[in-house]
Amino acid sequence: MDQENPVVTVEEEFPEAPTPQYEPQRGFIAEWTITIILLLFGTTNLVQAFVIPTGSMEDTLLIGDHLLVDKLAYGPSGPVSKHLLPYSEVKRGDIIVFRYPVDITQTFVKRCIGVPGDHIRLVNKQLILNGKTVNEPYVYHKDRIYRFLPR
Repeated sequence: MDQENPVVTVEEEFPEAPTPQYEPQRGFIAEWTITIILLLFGTTNLVQAFVIPTGSMEDTLLIGDHLLVDKLAYGPSGPVSKHLLPYSEVKRGDIIVFRYPVDITQTFVKRCIGVPGDHIRLVNKQLILNGKTVNEPYVYHKDRIYRFLPR
């Protein structure tokens, strides 16, 4: 007695699912290359970290303090870039970071007390700007006391 049993195959019951299309992953080297390029671009053009090298602004900024300097703030503006980038003029009271022109390995961190066209005088440790005394509450004058040791 032959009974005919219908044979059901797996393909008929579960049609083949489409294979997912995987995009190839970026390689480790490519990711680090992009990171380094962005980092170099950022530190060259946008922001740079500095460490205060000397005590010339002590009591405002201490030796070893860390600063993040916005390099776009006072950049020279061009005909197109002045509309696209946030350039501004240096103002009195701004703390600026610049390279010493004679030895560019030295970095200076100073407070701006005058802009072009100002007349500046210092009399008895008091700043006179354009003929008017300036109130500078952040200034702390230190007198150097020299002691001579006996020989």
